[in-house]
Amino acid sequence: MSDKPVVVVTGCSQGGIGFNLCQQFAAKGCRVFATARRVNAMDGLEAFGCEKVSLDVTDEVSIEKAVAEIYEKAGHVDILVNNAGAHAIGAMLDTDMASARHCLEVNVFGTLAMCKAVGRRMAERGSGKIVNIGSVVGYVSTPWAGIYCLSKAAIHSMTDTLRMELKPFGVHVMIVAPGSIKSNFGDAAIATISLPIDSLYKQYKAVINGRANASQGPRATPTEVFAKQVVQTVLKSSPPRYFTFGHLTPLFLIFFYLPRWITDRLLSAIMVKAVKAPESEAGKKNE
Repeated sequence: MSDKPVVVVTGCSQGGIGFNLCQQFAAKGCRVFATARRVNAMDGLEAFGCEKVSLDVTDEVSIEKAVAEIYEKAGHVDILVNNAGAHAIGAMLDTDMASARHCLEVNVFGTLAMCKAVGRRMAERGSGKIVNIGSVVGYVSTPWAGIYCLSKAAIHSMTDTLRMELKPFGVHVMIVAPGSIKSNFGDAAIATISLPIDSLYKQYKAVINGRANASQGPRATPTEVFAKQVVQTVLKSSPPRYFTFGHLTPLFLIFFYLPRWITDRLLSAIMVKAVKAPESEAGKKNE
């Protein structure tokens, strides 16, 4: 078997962070197993030497089958990157429960299931790294994406516990918290918007719609830049517990350390009041 570090990445569909992470790990000489629900969604990764495996993180049978295949081929896993994710956009009181459950199933329980499937084997081997993709909204929640924010906060909390529990076995567990990163995640988020006709928040429709694509602004960090920084950090002999990178991350870290009442006021101004102005201007023009 090869001496190359064996890396498994979840959620590797084209246009996403996982796809670029696979490319960068492969460029660093790793043996990369790219996974997604549909293998054809990862077309192109074979050109970088990545091996594609079908994996649905919400299906225990799928996880068991995929992990067994990877271990049969590689013998072990050095690095697991839990990147698969789902969004959910809308006010908390408007939450579509099916969408909320799906978001938590993918982001939280999918991550936990993969940690269970691979983490024990790493512990038995006495080495390994688990990288859970969190978010800056895991530090500080924002309006109009509460379910997604709580799922990422849960991942941060889960990671902290796993890090302490797996340290005696030589396994390092860390969080990567992206800021605003250019990817196809905004398009996926738009499809999850929940705004019932009887919503209390109809006046904020434009704001809520905008929140779905908020991370995809013109100054968003290019995915390849983000992926390169993440891979360089993860491959260090002693990687950090938390790695936060990307556009807007300094702002969210400031929010995290500010008194909560100040953060609430600032976020409300940014994500509620500020975006109402264009609507008001449009109304004036139509008068």
